[in-house]
Amino acid sequence: MVINFGAGPAKLPREVLCEVQKDLVEHGTSGMSVMEMSHRGNAYVALHNDTLALVKELLDVPDNYKILLMQGGGTGLFAAVAMNLMGKTGKADYIVTGSWSSMAAKEAARYGTINYVVPKQDKFTGIPDPAQWKLDPEASYVYYCDNETIGGIEFDSVPETNGVPLVVDMSSNMLSRRVDVKKVCISKRY
Repeated sequence: MVINFGAGPAKLPREVLCEVQKDLVEHGTSGMSVMEMSHRGNAYVALHNDTLALVKELLDVPDNYKILLMQGGGTGLFAAVAMNLMGKTGKADYIVTGSWSSMAAKEAARYGTINYVVPKQDKFTGIPDPAQWKLDPEASYVYYCDNETIGGIEFDSVPETNGVPLVVDMSSNMLSRRVDVKKVCISKRY
C-alpha cells in the first residue's frame, strides 16, 4: 500500500476514484464525458449549476455572494486579485506568514503599494500575535494565506481587518473546517 503524507494531493478512497473514472467516460446519462460537452449545452449547464449549489450549501455561502469557478492556478490568481481589487486606493495589506503569501505579495507589488502587516521574516515559524500587526486602514484589501503548506503554518481563525475587505487563499484547506464566509470578501480555491 502506498501512502502519501504530502501537504498537497492526498490519497482518495478507491470507490471515489472508480466513480470519477466512470464519470470521465460518461457523465450521468449524457452519452459523453464532461470534457466532450459544450460549455453551453444543457448537460454541462446543469452540472455547473449543481456544483455552485453544492459549494454554496457546503460553505454556507450567503445569497449576496457570487461563486466564481476560475482557471489560472495559484500564481495566476495572485495577479488577478491585485489587478482587480487594489484600484480603490492603490494599496493593500499582506499578512505574510510563509512562501505562498510571500509570492502573492511580491506579485501584488507590481500593481500598487504593499504594506507588510507583520515584519518580514527570514524564516517562517508561526503567525505573529495580531496585537503586533500593523494594518493600514486605507488598504483596498487585506490578503492572507490560510494554510502555508511549505512551512506548515495554518491560521486557526479568520483575521479581524477592522472593516477592510479580506481576501483569503484557502487553496490547500478549503472545506477542511467551517469558516465564516461572511467575514471574507474573496476566497481563492484552485
